Amino acid sequence: MGEQGKPARRMGPPGSDNWHAMLDGAEVILRDEGHAALTSRRVAEQIGVKQRLIYYYFHTMDDLIVETFRRLSERELERLRAAGQSGRPLRELWSISVQTTDPRLISQFMALANRIEPLAREVIRFIEESRAIQIDALRAAMARSGNEGGISPAALAIVATSVVLTLTREDQLGISCGHAEVGALIDGFIDRVEPG
Repeated sequence: MGEQGKPARRMGPPGSDNWHAMLDGAEVILRDEGHAALTSRRVAEQIGVKQRLIYYYFHTMDDLIVETFRRLSERELERLRAAGQSGRPLRELWSISVQTTDPRLISQFMALANRIEPLAREVIRFIEESRAIQIDALRAAMARSGNEGGISPAALAIVATSVVLTLTREDQLGISCGHAEVGALIDGFIDRVEPG
């Protein structure tokens, strides 16, 4: 039973082809048009279904947005965990960050997290879990190399994340000044603490 003794509304199955198509559509709209364009009508148009079908799978648009972020974050965490277990975790983690960070999507989800509490919780969970993976890899590599350098792994993880965001945002705008030098700095650090 749902609210006030009414039967719970029947919902479409999570994980179905339609459910994934709706998340795919929402992701494209967020990336290409921004969160102001993300409506049930627009998602329906994007994937070629009737608008009412969106609400068969999601109670609200907020639910669709949260699931879109959750799916993206789970995929990314899976990749980060695998990288953290690889032979050269720092190199792998850096490579994943540089190749997959999409500042357009990040800024859209951060803006939406300011008004959607469940999304804010998912964003926090993702940041904490991904940072823990980075910190563990940094701590282990620095201890193995004896190159701890007085900088905490947590501080380095935040600096690395900030660098990736800055580089990818600037790259999208066509800015490259200093990028090669920062890349060389990071590569040099990784080579020192994770030789191979």
